[in-house]
Amino acid sequence: MPTTPPAFLILDDALAHAHEGDALTLAGEEGRHAAKVARIGVGEQLLLTDAEGRQVLAEVTAARKEQLDLRLLEAPSVAVQRLPRLALVQALATGGRDEQAVESATELGADRIVPWIAKRSVSVWRGDKLTKGRAKWEATTRAAVKQCRRPGIPAVDAPVTTSALVEDLRSRRAEGALVLVLHEQESVGLMSLADELRGASEAGIEEIVVVVGPEGGIDESELAALRKAGARSVLLGPEVLRTSTAGPAALAVLSALVGRWG
Repeated sequence: MPTTPPAFLILDDALAHAHEGDALTLAGEEGRHAAKVARIGVGEQLLLTDAEGRQVLAEVTAARKEQLDLRLLEAPSVAVQRLPRLALVQALATGGRDEQAVESATELGADRIVPWIAKRSVSVWRGDKLTKGRAKWEATTRAAVKQCRRPGIPAVDAPVTTSALVEDLRSRRAEGALVLVLHEQESVGLMSLADELRGASEAGIEEIVVVVGPEGGIDESELAALRKAGARSVLLGPEVLRTSTAGPAALAVLSALVGRWG
């Protein structure tokens, strides 16, 4: 039984104007991993994907110490923007739970991920941690993309405080985005919006944003500010899920309702 070709990322726009038969070099971190760790050799195939969602099969023509020379076996697939886009605002959490959420959200189709420094976040990014934390989440998304072989790499926005988040969401709401805050004490269930969500594209909703709080939940003042900015609080389900699970679970429901999953 044939094995599935391993996936590697192209982090520039090399696939934007590529054609079948073109030569391409996989270098940098991805090339080193392919050549030194995965030990991919001449004649083997691999799947290339870029941040915009293009994908293409390629064959190794030469294996060097820290890079591979490739030949494209087909023209790269056209990048298709799936609407509505799905975004996850994930509050920082301890014990790696926020990174678990980022990994699963990437596998489940998130297009954009926002690190949120919430009032009740025990883990707080300051100083160098702002850059390092974001870089770690970006690395998590890239690894998840390669594992699940999805097209496109989710954007990881700069970390935001609650005030910055509220302003951003107010702006996105003005542009027609639907913002849903998961809250365990809400009486309105996510599935009660099923008909509305199924018709999101036809209604001109280009983005659905899911907001998930930290381990201790969203502070009441933050919840009030989010609602004032146009967010709608919803109950995900009868169980209270961890912050690592809630966002991905909501994205799975949304993917089914908006037609991403046939």
